[in-house]
Amino acid sequence: MNSLFKKELAGYFGSPFGFVFLGVFMLTAGIVFTSYNLLGANGNLAGTFDMLRNFSFILFPTLTMRIFAEERRNGAEQLLMTSRLSIPEIVLGKFFAACTVFLAALASTLIFAGIIFRFGSPNTGLLAASYLGFFLLGITMISICTFISSFAESQITAAIASSGILFFLVLLSSFARSFYLPVLTPILRALAITIRYDEFTRGILRPGPVVYYLAVTSLSILFTVKALELRRYE
Repeated sequence: MNSLFKKELAGYFGSPFGFVFLGVFMLTAGIVFTSYNLLGANGNLAGTFDMLRNFSFILFPTLTMRIFAEERRNGAEQLLMTSRLSIPEIVLGKFFAACTVFLAALASTLIFAGIIFRFGSPNTGLLAASYLGFFLLGITMISICTFISSFAESQITAAIASSGILFFLVLLSSFARSFYLPVLTPILRALAITIRYDEFTRGILRPGPVVYYLAVTSLSILFTVKALELRRYE
């Protein structure tokens, strides 16, 4: 798995995909930070991440669109499927490589935190909770996009399908907050993956949201493994 992880990581920065994601992420984060914090004279960086999550349905499909579609395009999928690596090792190697690129993009926003600390006195606990929450949200969305990409026959299809699913999941948060129905609302809250990020932006750190994101991530990875095992069998 380690060799595949290194290969995938090198692939991100040996092709435009990694740099495109970093560029789009930093451009979006920079615009939000400038408008919300600098022009709005607001020292709360948690608000920047709170607004940035609304663009997540654009960001993460850009990162994951090549995960499986590239091998299918260049005819290398069969070689990968018949290699000595197990399906879980293949999925985890690709997933961890995508998460590493995301972590690098997230680390680049520390310059915003430096600016806030230079000219203000932010709440350190709130800032740390926001970073942790956005990281958990990010890896959850990457795992969902990875699962969707396991079915896609092309990079464009993977990107469009992933964007649509993530947009739907983000939109569910608004529906879940708007009304309450005894049966429907709990279901919507379970599917609305961004709604639990609200606690992190308020500086609340409970086991519940952390376990939720890790559980959804694990399930998405498991579903991806099962989908690829079925594909290998076929």
